[in-house]
Amino acid sequence: MDNKKKSQKIIVICGPTGVGKTGLSLKLAQHFNGEIISADSRQIYKYMNIGTAKPTQDELKKIPHHLIDIISPDEKFTAGLFIKSADAKIKEINNKKKVPFIVGGTGFYISSLLQGLCKIPEIPKKIRSDLKKEIVESGLYTLYKELQKIDKIAANKIESNDGNRIIRALEVYRYTGKPISYYWQRDSYKKRYNAYTILLTEERGKLYQRINSRVNEMLESGLYDEFKALLLMGYSKNSPGLNSLGYKEFFDFQDGLHTWIETIDLIKQHMRNYAKRQLTWFRKQEINLTISTSNLSLFDIKKRILEFLGHDEPCCNSK
Repeated sequence: MDNKKKSQKIIVICGPTGVGKTGLSLKLAQHFNGEIISADSRQIYKYMNIGTAKPTQDELKKIPHHLIDIISPDEKFTAGLFIKSADAKIKEINNKKKVPFIVGGTGFYISSLLQGLCKIPEIPKKIRSDLKKEIVESGLYTLYKELQKIDKIAANKIESNDGNRIIRALEVYRYTGKPISYYWQRDSYKKRYNAYTILLTEERGKLYQRINSRVNEMLESGLYDEFKALLLMGYSKNSPGLNSLGYKEFFDFQDGLHTWIETIDLIKQHMRNYAKRQLTWFRKQEINLTISTSNLSLFDIKKRILEFLGHDEPCCNSK
């Protein structure tokens, strides 16, 4: 990473689902003459608008947004692809003399953009497939206990119900014979951008209420109809996009495994659990400003950002 890129200033707004990142980012991007790059691993998918809480058409008209609606639900998108795409958009925004805002709740995308990825050999697909079979046969916690034995460092950073990261850590060990933490330490992360990171949070009870209300609003807006439309387009439970919260729960409903009420409760529960994991992740990262939605002061946030950008930076709009 060249020194020029390291000195490039970006604003990061992160936080759990449902906390209010979109509203805050729109106000700040408008004030500081910015454009928004989404760091949301689900908003990248086309046709999935309601369940991923994408910005509305009116919001998209106010501020240019990037990395939204870029792939189909049957395509995969990695952190590496996110870095490549976001780097290009940051350069494009800087060339316009505007301020890049990275906004989202996918912590791994954000940390990868700011610090880079460690270099791990390509793992044969069969190893991952075998691990998934083991989860079905023995349960996820059995694999987590295996991870605790072979890589305590990784196990301490990965929650026991985070199947994707547990599989990733074990597949690396089984193929290379080295724990994934070895690669983390070998390829010690380096600063890729000069970032000012804001963590937007909320008291847990209030956040969970917001999430429950948000799910109700999604359902009233036609979430289940959106899901059925995706199936009619040919997408299925094997499509990466439809493995998203708010969509995947409907498969069991259609198969008669859960009632409608049980399905809605599961969506809310899964989203609350996800928000808890997001907060755990972000609190381990380097954060410049942590602020609660309930105690939000736009004046103070704008003042902090202005100090970070400096008077020679391209901002601000007076309105």
